[in-house]
Amino acid sequence: MMDLPHLILPRAEYNLPRKKTGFGRPPVRNHSEHGRALDDQVSQVLNQFQSRSRPSGIDPSLILRIQLNPKANVDEVMWERCGLVLLSFDETKTLVLFSSDAELTEFKRRLIEYERGPIRANQKNTPHMQIFANIDEIGDIRPDDRIGRLFRTEGIEELSDFEDTGEYIIDIELWDFGAQTTNRQKVTELRSFIEGQGSRVTDQHIGESLILLRSHCNGALIKKLLKVESIASIDLPPKPALTVGKLLDVSIEDIDDVESPGDEAPSVAVIDSGVAAGHPLLGPAIGEATSIPRSWGDGSDSHGHGTMVAGLALYGDIEKCIHSRSFVPRLTLYSARVLNEQLKFDDENLITTQMREGIEYFRNTYKCRVFNASLGDDRLPYRGGKVSPWASILDTLARELDVIIVVSSGNYAYNPARLDLHLQYYPRYLLDDIAKIIEPATGAIVITVGALAHSANIPPQAGNNVAFRPIAQPMQPSPFTRSGPGLGGAIKPEFCEIGGNHIYDGQIQRVRRVDESSVVSMNREYIQQLFTTDTGTSFAAPRVSHIAARLFETFPDASANLIRALMATSSSVPQPSIDVLEPLGPDAVLRICGYGQPVLELAQASGPQRVVLRAESELTFD
Repeated sequence: MMDLPHLILPRAEYNLPRKKTGFGRPPVRNHSEHGRALDDQVSQVLNQFQSRSRPSGIDPSLILRIQLNPKANVDEVMWERCGLVLLSFDETKTLVLFSSDAELTEFKRRLIEYERGPIRANQKNTPHMQIFANIDEIGDIRPDDRIGRLFRTEGIEELSDFEDTGEYIIDIELWDFGAQTTNRQKVTELRSFIEGQGSRVTDQHIGESLILLRSHCNGALIKKLLKVESIASIDLPPKPALTVGKLLDVSIEDIDDVESPGDEAPSVAVIDSGVAAGHPLLGPAIGEATSIPRSWGDGSDSHGHGTMVAGLALYGDIEKCIHSRSFVPRLTLYSARVLNEQLKFDDENLITTQMREGIEYFRNTYKCRVFNASLGDDRLPYRGGKVSPWASILDTLARELDVIIVVSSGNYAYNPARLDLHLQYYPRYLLDDIAKIIEPATGAIVITVGALAHSANIPPQAGNNVAFRPIAQPMQPSPFTRSGPGLGGAIKPEFCEIGGNHIYDGQIQRVRRVDESSVVSMNREYIQQLFTTDTGTSFAAPRVSHIAARLFETFPDASANLIRALMATSSSVPQPSIDVLEPLGPDAVLRICGYGQPVLELAQASGPQRVVLRAESELTFD
């Protein structure tokens, strides 16, 4: 029995010498030839920068794109000594840098010294070899490079693809120039230009490292904006992907009265389509339900997705509660509706604004520490490189506010030429590039959750129909869950929980969702039926949120990091998932299930044969 407190791990104080990695060992180059080639590339960049036409009223920004050797390391200090500010880099070692000096004076001076070679005959290394020998290529950023991934999924890949008179709602991301004053100046210039062209800017966000504008404009203006150097990308706003299932017939008369949680109960906030606050099993536990933006009203749920997610976040295993006919809320539930009647995010506000306003409100007003956002944009399977602003703002909020934000990995709709191939190729297709996690599941600090099938049941009316086949078996990955890894090979999703199963119906040759293999939760239309069912990673995530919030009962003063770590130590991948995934490669289990399914009791306490040592500390800078 797990009923013993975790042991405190004492800290041993000692100092170890720090190992500086620098740029790594550079490749062998002919400094004269390589230096001349880089010098020619720099001259070409400068010529293009000086001759380029750009919108009036916007100060030009000299932006370089530098491709490093694959084995080189990124060292910001090195670039600063060259007069450059590192704006971004990715796992392909592609760097974007800003120079406030339009002549690149210091960078070119060092490049000339590298090109000349050793100053003295007995000097072993070429000056600045650590920098320039590690550079493969220097170039600039073309307008087409700024077209975002969502536009590209719509077939818009070049300037000419935008219709001049077409109306667009766009999110403009600017490079982070480091200083807030500079960032604000760039935003002010851009706003003035856009509004001077007769278009609207409806929202802006200037964060630590994320600068965004939401604009309503035509294609002709977008073509001009794509030529502005200070702009990193222009893309369509995110949109959520949601599904809702059928109803179940369960009566309120069969369930014990629901009491409100105590005043000291931990809380969980759901960022979704709202909540049915009048639901008799939810209402007693609701602290507040609101809308973001507030002009949308009282936060009621006109769709049903948010109510289902809220039920699972509050109770965890709702089927278990139904079987026991007892619903005892141990948490206070909060809800922020962020989707409009058409199940879209606000057209006027950036998604970063909605997320920040909702999360900051419940954190500051009610000291809420756990947030569930079972929302994702299925147009954006992760292909490496930079994560979306949506993921970035959630990471920023999680770090700034010391909160846990749980998101779903997203649902993958496998669509082969013959639908019976679901059975043949499951679960191999879950590792396809198109089945990668979607935004904002790429966030580094947010917890991402994939789905497991808890049942392979088929409806009674299927009888002995041999063509009615569940795709997954119990405790195997759900046939719609998505796979990692995340940024830089990070383990994503970190956890997996129950999200349901799908059935292949051979008689009609369709993949179906049936109640018998779906997740049960609260129904928005509770007067007609208390419960409903659906499948999706959306319903796996709130079960993890429930565990995280419950851990604050045991560890009320814990940091979000400690809660995440305790959940990880309590997790294991179900054996049926291991059995079906291990043959697909050494990383298949981690890519689909992460650390596995967390167990509340194991995270809360130790036992006679399983002991957790815990400590809270921090790493000093550098």
